[in-house]
Amino acid sequence: MLDLLCFINILEALLIQGSSNKYITASTDTEEQSFPVPKALNTHAEELNLDVLLRKADNLRAKETSKTESFELLDDYKEKFRDEVEFIWRFARAYGDMSELSTNIQEKKHFANIGKTLAEKAVTRAPMNGHCHLWYAVLCGYVSEFEGLQNKVNYGHRFKEHLDKAIQLLPEEPFLYYLNGRYCYAISKLSWIEKKMAATLFGKIPSSTVQEALQNFLKVEDLHPRFSKSNYMYLAKCYIDLKQTKEAMKFCNLAEQLPCVTKEDKMAHEDMKKMCTAFKG
Repeated sequence: MLDLLCFINILEALLIQGSSNKYITASTDTEEQSFPVPKALNTHAEELNLDVLLRKADNLRAKETSKTESFELLDDYKEKFRDEVEFIWRFARAYGDMSELSTNIQEKKHFANIGKTLAEKAVTRAPMNGHCHLWYAVLCGYVSEFEGLQNKVNYGHRFKEHLDKAIQLLPEEPFLYYLNGRYCYAISKLSWIEKKMAATLFGKIPSSTVQEALQNFLKVEDLHPRFSKSNYMYLAKCYIDLKQTKEAMKFCNLAEQLPCVTKEDKMAHEDMKKMCTAFKG
């Protein structure tokens, strides 16, 4: 029966991310010594100041192949800048990257838990910083993959709460609308019986529509044209659901023009091929 409640798997599908002020605490050990932190590729001959460090880490992270190096760079400075909010949320984000990149389940869990703890610290220290809320939401999503049924739902609520706050604080950030679109789309696919069952077990379940999801994905394209292959895929899916075949095909074609950069892109590419084949067939 519980398999029907796809709401609890929203965050697993997203690979991202109660209303009380108490943050959810993961049931797993998050001590850093549980797993060795990858040894830095470079020994930094000179000390970097905070601004230079953050800029360098951001530049490295912009390339999928350099995300590990970005993490290692930040790890080198974790003691020096441990109390700087701009450092903390980036370090949390980097732990999320390491969780996503790892192929070992225990390592993925370990990195996700440390990242969530750091992101929680960032939100507590800077509640009006949208990036802190964004990455807390994302890390909650990563952690939820390893949690039981009840915590998956709790993390779902927490994800949406912090995502909404991040959108309020960073209204021009396309990634936020992409995440919100994914969330709305997943919610929109729940059947009436699934919503009823979920509400009975866990309380009120949020509602959304394909149209709401579409508006979020269109907002992404408006803010950042050619944002990602995945965004085009979801635009196509929304238009298919709305029976607007011409628009759906348009975004299928646009998606084919973008390269596969991330793991998510590769998954989207496979989905797009199936959709395009169905159209042409």
